[in-house]
Amino acid sequence: MNMLHISENSMVALQEVKNDLNGKFHWKFSSQNLEKSTFHLLNVNGKLLRPTLVFVGAESVGLNSMKFVDLAIAIEYLHISSLIHDDIIDKDEMRRGIETVHNKYGIENAILAGDALIARAVALSSAYGENVVKKIAEAAFLMCDGESMDFCTQRRNFEMNLETYMDIATKKTASLISTSISIAAVTEKLGEGIIGRLSKAGELLGVAFQVRDDVINAVGSFELGKRPGNDDKKFNRPNIVSVFEYSGLGKKEAIEKSIQIISNNVRDAIQELSEFEKINYIKKIIAAYFDEEDLRKYL
Repeated sequence: MNMLHISENSMVALQEVKNDLNGKFHWKFSSQNLEKSTFHLLNVNGKLLRPTLVFVGAESVGLNSMKFVDLAIAIEYLHISSLIHDDIIDKDEMRRGIETVHNKYGIENAILAGDALIARAVALSSAYGENVVKKIAEAAFLMCDGESMDFCTQRRNFEMNLETYMDIATKKTASLISTSISIAAVTEKLGEGIIGRLSKAGELLGVAFQVRDDVINAVGSFELGKRPGNDDKKFNRPNIVSVFEYSGLGKKEAIEKSIQIISNNVRDAIQELSEFEKINYIKKIIAAYFDEEDLRKYL
């Protein structure tokens, strides 16, 4: 999400997340190796998509983003922990333009750093109530389940088809995005109707986000943040473009079909959000992020 497309209140909250991402981890380390491993990716700014969605979800139902800064940080800690662990499983050497944690500090420290971030995420989110912790814990489990399916696919224990791909994308990626956009409503106990629509919209956008990332991997654009060369296909990692290529489509047609999935999911997500007061604000953010022409120009 682009900070230029969110409200001033959310922008201030997001800046607080950037400022406090390190500072909110104020438990004292006895092990310098664990401390360095834990802070390795915290020191590199990611897209902060999930914290942004926490604030988007809050404002869409009339809540003040600033109230949820610590919760947004907790969700980002959980996200980073999953990146650290995923990189170990995938044996990746680079993340966010720097060495992966396990590559720099060893697998043992990387596993422990991910665990430490999960622990801190639980501690921060617990201040928002039991329902919030349960919601985040459920998302964490789904992420684990999806990552296991991803790994089994790489080992060819699962058949890579569209159904399997969508299941993996929904669990591994969309579960935390869905939780992010709905978590403020969960905190305020706004009712199953509101929470359900936000969650469903987040799930649709989460799958669209994963498909978008896959398309970027397939076209390999430095401008879009990926180096040329589709490692997903090389290592049999789940990628929507590869799925369509395996079914007999050419690469360009496979990418076009993938972009259509993005378009359909974004349309359906906006429909889920249509009754909310700030729908035009939300649509503006979504449209800016999921710009189809940004992807098509690399075909």
